[in-house]
Order: sequence, then structure tokens, then C-alpha cells
Amino acid sequence: MADFRPVEAMKARILMVRPAPLATGVDDANLEWVEVIVDLGSDLANWRLEHLRALWRPEVAKPVEWEWVYTWGSPAFVRVGEIYRIHSGSRARAATHPISDDLAPGRIHVYAAGPSGAAKLLWRKGDYVRLVDAFGTVIDEVVVWPEEPPAASEPAKPIGSSAAGASASRA
Repeated sequence: MADFRPVEAMKARILMVRPAPLATGVDDANLEWVEVIVDLGSDLANWRLEHLRALWRPEVAKPVEWEWVYTWGSPAFVRVGEIYRIHSGSRARAATHPISDDLAPGRIHVYAAGPSGAAKLLWRKGDYVRLVDAFGTVIDEVVVWPEEPPAASEPAKPIGSSAAGASASRA
């Protein structure tokens, strides 16, 4: 059986999504990002990275509207292996107060917000991120599902302990 996927579908894909930790403020929005890797050197002119808050969230008035996060300019010639890190924060913030994520080597850093006041935190568990070509075709789509921090392990209880399943605290 032949594969009839258009060449557009092989140009780039979402590599990784990193939502900011829960306690992160808007000033540190550059801590969260999406990485897109180029698989075929070509032109990504007018390709978009889009965001959708999950349907079961009550604060979403129109859950079928995707929000544009970043658009590649025209022309946007890219090479195989390039990784674009699209930060949710601001280019101005990265220039004046860079964090380690702004300086990661081997990445082309771009920012969803220009001025610091336009920065916002986007990605939460259950959100969707998708890569769309210039014609509106969905090339890649990912559900944001951050890794859970490891649970604190409890100390092993001695065999034959009478406090099966119960715990006591001492002052």
C-alpha cells in the first residue's frame, strides 16, 4: 500500500512540550516552551504553533477556537535538524534577565510575546498543542501531560508491626 502523505507532513514535528512549574509567575514565562524539530529542509512560511485549553475546563467559553502562539515568518527557510524552542514569554525579558532555558545551546530561541507585558503562561496538563502548515493542515498534535514528580517514599515498616496502615505523629 502506498503512503499518500503530502510532503508538508514530513517537514517538521513537535519534539517536546515543557509547561512551567505550578508556582511560576508570568515574569518567568520563558521557563515554559515547545520545541519543534525540522525533519526536511524547506520553507515553513506561515506555519503556526497553536494552543487549545482542554474541553472540560469551565473557564473556556469557546473550546473549539485554537489560539495562535507563534507563526513562522515568510519566507522561513529552515534546515534539517534545527530545533526551534518557542518560549511562552518575552524576547525583551530574555534579553534583560535571561534564564538558563533562554541560553540552552543547539536551539533557535523564539518568543511568543514581544514586550514583557504580553507574556503569559500557556501550557497546563490536558491542554493541546498543534503544528499547522500554511494551508491549515494539522501536521502534528500533542496533549500536554507533564511528568508527575516522584512521590515521597515512605520508610519500610518492620514485619509484624501492629500499626498496619496507620501512622502517628509525635510532637
